Amino acid sequence: MESVWENLEVPIEELPQIEEVHFQKHPLRYRTYRYVLGLFWTGLPVAGTSAFAVLSEDPLAYSVPAGALLIAAFAFLAVAKGYPRRAYALRERDLTYRRGWIFTSMTTVPFNRIQHTEVSQGPLERKFALCTLNIYTAGGSTSDLSVPGLEADEAARLRDYVARKAAQYA
Repeated sequence: MESVWENLEVPIEELPQIEEVHFQKHPLRYRTYRYVLGLFWTGLPVAGTSAFAVLSEDPLAYSVPAGALLIAAFAFLAVAKGYPRRAYALRERDLTYRRGWIFTSMTTVPFNRIQHTEVSQGPLERKFALCTLNIYTAGGSTSDLSVPGLEADEAARLRDYVARKAAQYA
């Protein structure tokens, strides 16, 4: 008996809504970590350009640190507005991470595509007792999904769970 190939239409309104999924928020200290990181990356240019302006005799030189200060203020606003959007959702067959304030993104990685996972922690993350879960799929040398700002035990539990689920598909 020969089977007939079909490609039936899937009604869009019948698809599950990702917004109905319960997203896990980051701990509040992750926001503080982002502020400290922003202070480091924007504070140095503001300080450097301010010193340049003070030493310069040109009154227009003050426009450079003013511009750097505006960029720093925007970076801090982006952290404040973007922090509530950052969250992850763990479902039966995938992991989803959303982020962004002006430019938003939501990345979903199905467990059957995951090759391996790892938990990483930089020096500043260590100071704030935070970790990043990195998830890799086949064909790439960089992580396809990074979930930053996790507590160490939560990151380890997630890594182990995702690895077990991915191994079921291997």
